[in-house]
Amino acid sequence: MVKTLVLVRHGDAEPAVEGVDGSLRNLTRAGSDALAAAYPSVFSKLDPTGAEVWSSPAVRALQTAEIASRAMGISDIETHQSLYDQNLDAFLAELDAAKAPTVIVVGHVPFMDRLVERLLGEPHPFGKGAVAALDMPSDPTHHATLLWSADAPDTSRWDSLQTVDAAVAHVAQKLDTAMDAFLANPEEEVRLLELRQAIRRMRSVYAFLRPWQSGKQNKLTEKALKGMQVATNRLRAVDIFSDTVDGLVETGELGENSLLPMACANERQLELESVLALYKKKKSRSLLKKAREAFPAFKWRKSVRAAGLFQADFQQRFDEEMSALDEDLFGLDLADAKAVTNARRDAKEVHYVASRLGVVLGPERAQMSAFMDEIQNELGSLSIASDNQKLANEFSKSPRFRGVRADLGVVARDQAEVVSATLSGLRRREARSAKGKTAKKDKDSKN
Repeated sequence: MVKTLVLVRHGDAEPAVEGVDGSLRNLTRAGSDALAAAYPSVFSKLDPTGAEVWSSPAVRALQTAEIASRAMGISDIETHQSLYDQNLDAFLAELDAAKAPTVIVVGHVPFMDRLVERLLGEPHPFGKGAVAALDMPSDPTHHATLLWSADAPDTSRWDSLQTVDAAVAHVAQKLDTAMDAFLANPEEEVRLLELRQAIRRMRSVYAFLRPWQSGKQNKLTEKALKGMQVATNRLRAVDIFSDTVDGLVETGELGENSLLPMACANERQLELESVLALYKKKKSRSLLKKAREAFPAFKWRKSVRAAGLFQADFQQRFDEEMSALDEDLFGLDLADAKAVTNARRDAKEVHYVASRLGVVLGPERAQMSAFMDEIQNELGSLSIASDNQKLANEFSKSPRFRGVRADLGVVARDQAEVVSATLSGLRRREARSAKGKTAKKDKDSKN
């Protein structure tokens, strides 16, 4: 005869899909993790000796039953169709025939609500994953007694993880697609640009999530991503330089018959062959393959997977990143090319994180994406012109550009003027901003 009956409603499950068998719905990852964190404490109140676990045959119920069984140290789970059919009389007959002192039953609503009200004589609602332990009477004409109950576990700490999982998987898919597109058409400049943007997005997201990510996965993917990015740095620089040269030809700064565009095209081909040769190396292919296989399945640290994270945890880290960037931008030495490049990179990272993880960061922080994109574009104009100037000077010393050195001089001078004009514009804006802040501060002090 059953002395203790423990009623469990299955945990948070995937939504129903029209045309798909409802019994095949799984627990959400957040729902499963929430149960795994809560149930060891909940079921520690029970004596596992001779206990049995019964479950509806629906997948979501069986998965809940498995978590409860692990918490109890029970290996077997009995499936009862009556629980899925929500046949109260059939289930009570099966319960009456049971000989186990304790039976843990995992089922669905409204069946669980009807069952508990019939046994207790009063309603006791069940949230997803909620548990109620009943002391069953020896006299079937009497009502059972509620021993204890546990509310539905809070999934919010794991909902955030699930949201981030989906965002990372999306970014990873974009990177995979961009890599395939580049390798299929490496001569197309836009494919390289898309690949580098996809790499930077992935690196930015992983850098933001580093405190909570598996150290092994982070190290592997960062090594591969950085390797891919560094390998294409010069190729991208040549593309940008070539675009600048084409623009000078169009404006008449360089003659229509200038051979510099052809020299740049030849330089790009040489650099592209170098990049492709690197990607084809066995070591590079192996590292890239391992990294690409690791991308879609983001691996959280075990402690994070067990305890979850609140939305506020992600928001706090983002605010810290923003604060650090603000400090770097304040008083930035615009004449220091390296400092400008680093500031631009950091602004890009914040831009990518805000845009890709905006759902978990919240709308206010997600809006920072556009602002950071604007900043990195402004710094980019300065950084690109400075890099072009350096590249023009470098090419002028190369035998491959022997016949176009005069044109390279035109490019160098033009880009030096761009640097000067951009610096002046940024400094004027800084001065206006500082003046405005001072005026506001004075006004506030008077008020």
